[in-house]
Amino acid sequence: MEKFEQIKMLELVKVDDPDSDGDLTLTFQEDKKLKVKIVDGKLVSEFI
Repeated sequence: MEKFEQIKMLELVKVDDPDSDGDLTLTFQEDKKLKVKIVDGKLVSEFI
C-alpha cells in the first residue's frame, strides 16, 4: 500500500465517469489524480 501514501488522508473531490478507454479518474485534494481500470481481469491504477 506504499504506492498510495501520497493520497492517504486526502479528501476525494471528484469522480469522473469512465472515458472512452473505460478508465475511471479519481481526483483528490492537492490535484492528485488516480486513474483506475481493469486490464486482463485485474484492477490496475496509476497516478497521473
